[in-house]
Amino acid sequence: MAKRKKNKINPFILVLICACLLFAAYTSLSTIALGFWGKTTMGTVDSYDSRLDDTSSGMNRSRTVSKGYSFSVDGKEYRGYVIYRSDEAWPRLEEGEMRSERISYFSFFPYINKPSMLTNFDQMGAGGMLYHMLAPPACVFLFLLVTGRLGKKKKAAKKGAAAQKNNVRRDKDMFCQGCGNKLPDNGAFCSNCGMKIQKADLDSCASCGATIPEDAVFCINCGAAANNANAQPTSAASLDVQERDNIQSSNLVGFSDRCNDPEILATAKSNRKSSIGCMWILVFVPLIGFPIAGLLMEDFPLGEAVVIGVGVALVMLIVNLFGLRRAKKPIWEGIVINKFSKERRHHHRTGDESDSYTTYTEYTTVIRTNMGKEKKIIERDSQRHMYDYLAVEDRVRYHPIFDTYEKYDKSKDRIIYCNVCRMMNPIGNDRCKRCNNLLFR
Repeated sequence: MAKRKKNKINPFILVLICACLLFAAYTSLSTIALGFWGKTTMGTVDSYDSRLDDTSSGMNRSRTVSKGYSFSVDGKEYRGYVIYRSDEAWPRLEEGEMRSERISYFSFFPYINKPSMLTNFDQMGAGGMLYHMLAPPACVFLFLLVTGRLGKKKKAAKKGAAAQKNNVRRDKDMFCQGCGNKLPDNGAFCSNCGMKIQKADLDSCASCGATIPEDAVFCINCGAAANNANAQPTSAASLDVQERDNIQSSNLVGFSDRCNDPEILATAKSNRKSSIGCMWILVFVPLIGFPIAGLLMEDFPLGEAVVIGVGVALVMLIVNLFGLRRAKKPIWEGIVINKFSKERRHHHRTGDESDSYTTYTEYTTVIRTNMGKEKKIIERDSQRHMYDYLAVEDRVRYHPIFDTYEKYDKSKDRIIYCNVCRMMNPIGNDRCKRCNNLLFR
């Protein structure tokens, strides 16, 4: 049976849809911009038509009004034409008759213009203001949806996740089953004991072909060691306690290379996308919320609301951009040179004459980097995780993509720190019990 061809939008129809979306976005953006920054002048309406469409429709939606007008700026004449929904029912203009009306325009580009009544926020109302603010992002979303870009991103993400899942070795296959030594990625034999590394299927027994559960050490059908048919049925579990402890301790000394693991990098990329999404939310909420509050609240002037909203949005944007920029900085290493705590007081201003104070403890951990710079980790009260986790003379590595620290020697610890979600885990864990990401062992 022949494969069914994918339905594609006719190019002519696609161009028509894009033109309509572009015109809708332009109309809303120009209306808002003219309302904030447009200048006004007197113009003349030379063509006018008002058609009754629906007597039962809501306010300002019963008629379709078309209007042609002209105005002069610096001795040059400009023309404009608009169609909009309204209850406006002026008498039709006779041939040669004209009517005066105020026109909003940009002084630097008068070709963008509208009648002032269409750009007046008081006449527009909160609903109209909200519509014009949400229309441009809605048009962008519809454009991405129509052109299929959203679907392509999702498919690419799924393919990347599937390829990553197939390429990543399981943790039990990263260590030799004979001695527990860490195995090289492309080696054929263990560098410590010389045992041959089998390239068997991860989910089936190399001896009998039976399916092996993910956490099984031996095949449940024939008893052979999981994924190692030629090796003797010896695993880290059969080693004596002292030898196993030595292996575990040796694996906990040194900086982990899991910071470059595809799974960790995928998590970092996902966190970055979430941070960018939160950044835009924090930018657009005050940018839209304050003007709406200015329209709805009588004692909150619209001009002041717009200025405050733009100011808050700019502050949020700058703070988040600095955070994203910090995540792109390189990894650095250093040594803890000092730790100290200090009692501090926070002053609270109250309406009456008696002020109040709050006392808290500030914990500081000082790190000298390999470049000779000093970095400080400042924590407060019970949130003293790094202060308790790190000791003086400990070597540490800073991971900017997660804004967390990794200790060089973890062999003497009873807990291990998750560099992704900052959760403290038992030292024997290979994955975090909260986020299930690989721990930097």
